[in-house]
Amino acid sequence: MRGAHRTVVPTAPRTSAVAWIDDRHAVIARNAIDGSIDVTEVDRPGEGTDATYLAQVVDEIGDQERLVLLGPGSARLALEREYVTIYHRPDRLLDVEPSGPVDRDGLVERLRALAS
Repeated sequence: MRGAHRTVVPTAPRTSAVAWIDDRHAVIARNAIDGSIDVTEVDRPGEGTDATYLAQVVDEIGDQERLVLLGPGSARLALEREYVTIYHRPDRLLDVEPSGPVDRDGLVERLRALAS
């Protein structure tokens, strides 16, 4: 019998994001494949519909393995529903909680804690 050979297959890092949303503005922090953190802001267009705004936010969040959603009740709940409608993965929502405004640094801190 020959000696065993071990093959190591690199795995991609788990993708994660933390998003804060209200009726007019959203901020999304997500980790990039290279290990950096991208922060994106989405403003609701003046004449845009809720559906258009939510779809833009979900597009910026992307298909994440782990996701935390923050913000006031109705906007946060609408975003949760839109995310699940598009990606069909409610199991990826780790936390959905009410929150007052969270700045970029606060989202980055939450994302780093999520990744650790």
